[in-house]
Amino acid sequence: MNARLDADGFELLHRAMSSEPLVELQSVLEAAPQTAFRQRRNGSTYAIRNVHLELPDLRPLLERGFLISLANEILKSPTTLVSATLFDKQPGANWFVPPHQDLFVPIAGTTDDPRWTNWSTKAGVRYVEPPVEVQRELLAVRLHLDACPGVNGALEVVPGSHRKRLSEDAVAEFNEEAFEVCPAGPGEVLLMRPLLVHRSHAAKLPERRRVLHVVYSAAVLPKGLEWT
Repeated sequence: MNARLDADGFELLHRAMSSEPLVELQSVLEAAPQTAFRQRRNGSTYAIRNVHLELPDLRPLLERGFLISLANEILKSPTTLVSATLFDKQPGANWFVPPHQDLFVPIAGTTDDPRWTNWSTKAGVRYVEPPVEVQRELLAVRLHLDACPGVNGALEVVPGSHRKRLSEDAVAEFNEEAFEVCPAGPGEVLLMRPLLVHRSHAAKLPERRRVLHVVYSAAVLPKGLEWT
């Protein structure tokens, strides 16, 4: 199962999450208050950042069961939940996400280790860019809650771009032919390394497209730091 993930930085698992835990996850997410969602200028909601902190009933579901078992298997070590984001593209919240690498993680605590850089605070949560060796111990597990064909804003990735941290200019240099579309069905999981360059287009349909993006870590943190 790891061959493509190691070589290209991503892999789609067609064996979907079974219906019972999927329904349980959806029930918790659907109970999220509108105030938890981020809003676009037109007032439409589109995502919940750090949804594992916003919805207390969600964390236990992410710290046991199918998703974390996948992370443990891939990283070959017990893993810890780092973050979770709910993306919810709808006709009123349908946008293009430009190419980027996921460089920042939410964190608790402080460290004098100079390799942890670019500290910031967003909505009361601290973020940091960890060193590359820690980035390599992270795994993003993207659970699709709805059908996500290429015309519905499916993720597009640059195979093999996960091996190092790239400058913004280097990321911008990838041409159209470099990107591969990753369509997925309900309950299917896309595994990806956070340093993988990725983007998503606005949906052409557009229909609702919900994705729960969960990051796990097998890294040992320096003294003074904890995952949120």
